Amino acid sequence: MRAISGKLTINTLAVLLLTSLLAACSSAPDKTVRRPTLAELAAFDKAALAEPQRVTAAQLQQVYQDLLALAPAAAVRQKVLYRLSQLNTRQLELSELEPAAEQQALLTLIAEYRALLAQFPADPNNELIHYQLARALDLTGNSQAAQQQMQLLLKQYPQSEFAAELWFRIGDIYYSQGSYAEALTAFAQVLALAGPELTQHALYMSGWSHFQLQHYAAADDAFLQALDLTYHQRLAADEQQSLRQELQRILSISLSYQQQAASLLALLKRAPFRDGPAEQRPVAYQAALYQALADFLFEKELNQAALDSYRVFIADQPLAIEAARMQLQLVQYHLDYAEADAAEQAQQSFINRFGPASAFWQQARPNEQAELAPRLAQYLDYFGRNKHQQALQASAAAKPQQFASLVSYWQQLLQVHPLLAAEQGDDSLLWPDDIRYLLAEALAESGEREAALAAYQQLGYPTTELDAQSFTAEQAAYRALLLSEALAKAAPADPAAADIWWQQQQQFVRWHSRHPAAQQVALNQLTDIYQQQAYSSVAEYARRVTDWPHPELSNRQLVNEALFIVSQTELAQDDYTSAEQSITQLLKVYAAEASATAASSVVAQRYQLLTEQLASAVYQQAQQPGITITQQLQHIERLLQLPVSEYHQSAAYQQISLLLEQQALPEAISLMQAYQQRYPNSAELPAISKAMLNSYEQLQDWQSAADLLSQQVAALTSGTEQQALLYKAAGYYWQAGNSEAARLAYRSYANQYPEPHIQAQEARARLVQLYQAQNDTSRQNFWYQRIVNAEQQYANKEGSGNERSRYLAAEAALQLGLHNSALFSGVSLRQPLRDNLKKKQGHMTAAIKLLQTSMSWQVADFYSQAQYQIGELYQQMAAALLNSERPKGLDAMALEQYDLLLEEQAYPFEELAIEIYQQNTALVSQPLYDKWIAASFSKLAELSPARYRKPAVYLELADEAY
Repeated sequence: MRAISGKLTINTLAVLLLTSLLAACSSAPDKTVRRPTLAELAAFDKAALAEPQRVTAAQLQQVYQDLLALAPAAAVRQKVLYRLSQLNTRQLELSELEPAAEQQALLTLIAEYRALLAQFPADPNNELIHYQLARALDLTGNSQAAQQQMQLLLKQYPQSEFAAELWFRIGDIYYSQGSYAEALTAFAQVLALAGPELTQHALYMSGWSHFQLQHYAAADDAFLQALDLTYHQRLAADEQQSLRQELQRILSISLSYQQQAASLLALLKRAPFRDGPAEQRPVAYQAALYQALADFLFEKELNQAALDSYRVFIADQPLAIEAARMQLQLVQYHLDYAEADAAEQAQQSFINRFGPASAFWQQARPNEQAELAPRLAQYLDYFGRNKHQQALQASAAAKPQQFASLVSYWQQLLQVHPLLAAEQGDDSLLWPDDIRYLLAEALAESGEREAALAAYQQLGYPTTELDAQSFTAEQAAYRALLLSEALAKAAPADPAAADIWWQQQQQFVRWHSRHPAAQQVALNQLTDIYQQQAYSSVAEYARRVTDWPHPELSNRQLVNEALFIVSQTELAQDDYTSAEQSITQLLKVYAAEASATAASSVVAQRYQLLTEQLASAVYQQAQQPGITITQQLQHIERLLQLPVSEYHQSAAYQQISLLLEQQALPEAISLMQAYQQRYPNSAELPAISKAMLNSYEQLQDWQSAADLLSQQVAALTSGTEQQALLYKAAGYYWQAGNSEAARLAYRSYANQYPEPHIQAQEARARLVQLYQAQNDTSRQNFWYQRIVNAEQQYANKEGSGNERSRYLAAEAALQLGLHNSALFSGVSLRQPLRDNLKKKQGHMTAAIKLLQTSMSWQVADFYSQAQYQIGELYQQMAAALLNSERPKGLDAMALEQYDLLLEEQAYPFEELAIEIYQQNTALVSQPLYDKWIAASFSKLAELSPARYRKPAVYLELADEAY
């Protein structure tokens, strides 16, 4: 009954239900009967057998129908009916019917099953009939009736062999109806009764029921138990793989609704496996779960969550090869998405977790190490090169740490390299001895110099051919030499270190005399001999350099250096004559080299040094005691003919001193000017400047003296010294008649230095004179005002200035008062009278204030003039009022009243003028008499009669107005 059995399968999984137990039971062999052996049987002749007659199911059914027609006994009839129902069932299973015909056949079977159960309710075969009835009802789509029939069967036959299958089908029906809690109860019965296969299906459906109820953790447990069974059951490889993949996927779906990888980790920690929690799931099994979860999350474009699946497994199983593979998947992901920084971090993590320095590597199998070796070699090589470049570019302070971090990379790469198979070789990777060379360098730069020295020595003096591309044995030996030198210098008190260094030099020169540095090493030995002042051995060691065993490789510069040491030895022995000859010869050699090719900086420096030393020899001869000034000058002149050296400055200064001593001032001035230009940073410049100024003063060359002082002023910042020089320079420009330069100098001084007061006032007074000469009244008055203001401020702070400063201030205030008096006189009292009167009064007030200020300093030369000018201002104001322009349109009476008003306004001014003149004439009692006092007497003689006849005058004026 293929259709029936098909309906009773689990819809979600492609698995088969149990076959009919009835046929299995009836065909079981009797194991107690002894059968003959093959040896006991006669030969079998197929021809002796008759052709078997084939009986079809239809024929058999007809036989049973005929038997029923004979009306057999009740017991026989019952058996025939039951057997006939089974044949009908079997016939339907084997037939290929259309859906409608199949449904009709099922309904016929259902009727037969119900009739049998009704006729024979106590028949022992009814358990099978109930089972087949339930199956037939289910196939017709009547799930409710099928479910009732199954429950009835289970109630009547609780120990039925169909119980597990029936409970599963009940649960399946509940699940399809959405009754997930009832389905879970049914599946729990299955799990209590069924064998491994049906148990797996029940776990599967339990998981989905929990999932539908959003009991995700319980669903995970069920799915995982079902998946565990695939590792216990013996299934075909393809079937097992398909089932595992399906279970892994649905478990991933459930986990995706939770915390993804974190939930999987928790699930694996809590869910038992086989015999209990103590037995862990195989690491490969766990890795497959994490991989399936990652694949599902990638499929759903939850990339970061997928990557976290890898990370969680790696953290949980750091010693598993699968963890290393997942780390490589992390790397590949970042590379695929061009996330360079993340890719590098993942690669670095791969090295840290799974490289030779990791705990994983210590317990990994050889095949696992070999599997990871190519990637490790690639990453270690890459990071090692990058970090090496960074270390080379790091600051001096950071270099040791940078190179220290490199040591582990190179050491690990050396461990990985032998694991690379020939077919895995990568020409881009560093070669083994190249790695050892870089390791030696890293050790040296990180401070592990003894270990580095041993590594360099091994590479520099190898017993077999080197396996390297980037260096030679000579280079490694040279590094060992340099390192031994550094160790010796770091421990100068350690004779063993010095001895190792000396042996390294000897060994290097002997093994690698063709190395470009070998001759230099020999020269270093010569230098050591020289520095130890073993002068008697210098010539011998010098010949070792100059007579090099490979002339074609001999370095002329090193030969010259050896010859130079010879010359220095002669100087050290105070043999100046021999030294001069050796130096002269060396200078010729260097000059020839410079003319043949562009001189290097070393040649230029050496040439300069030798030039200095030659000059030194000549200078020392010039300093011999007991020689005359003339002889000294001759030696100095000879020295100055040589190329410039550090002795030229001292010689030039000495030459100036000698000429000054001989009073050859013009010649000395010329040399001093040249000295200033040639040696602008000389400490003797102040003395030179002072001597030059003294020479100009003696020669009365004021312009040159002032220019010199101006240069000194420009070179100084503001301060006492600059102030003194600026004032002096201004005075010298004044004496030289250079008005413009004097003006600029005095103006700069006056603006910068208000103290000392008297000098500042003198500078301002000079500026007044200079602007007077230019007829620049505005600037002249500006500095007059500055003089007045400065004196007033000084008086307020200090009490009073000295006699000279008061004199200058009194004169300045007087001149400003006279200027304002002139402005006063220039204003005519015309209409509109109010505006002009206001201007005139303003000039009068300003003038009187300034004149009074001048008088306040009690300077006799200006006092009487200022006082007289005040009186005259009052007198002029009175006259101006009387003579002012009358308003137009006044009638006679109004005009008379206007004139009377003007007289009343003018009268007080006239009285004030008389009073001021009287005060001025009173100065004769001081005694003081000058033209201004005489003029005051004249004014009083003129004004006094008018004063006493004032009413008559006013009447006369009034009559004239009429």
